[in-house]
Amino acid sequence: MAVAGERLGPPGWTEISAGCTAPGARGRGHSRRPIGALAALITARGERPFLHVAESNTGARPLQEGLGFESRKPVTFRGFRTP
Repeated sequence: MAVAGERLGPPGWTEISAGCTAPGARGRGHSRRPIGALAALITARGERPFLHVAESNTGARPLQEGLGFESRKPVTFRGFRTP
């Protein structure tokens, strides 16, 4: 019902990415297990986990803050397509 993975890895850090939950299962805390497990693995490697969330995603923020993540800085994401 929920998944998460690793993506970027600047020295000493690892991004938790693609944390998502099936639409019919949202709002029940299912993402807590995969995100929490990844954060623990990353920390055990001596790195710091980080992630991003859209400001409009009001459901994700409480879950992530409950796992110890803090909002540090707003970021603008843009997508581009090649012709």
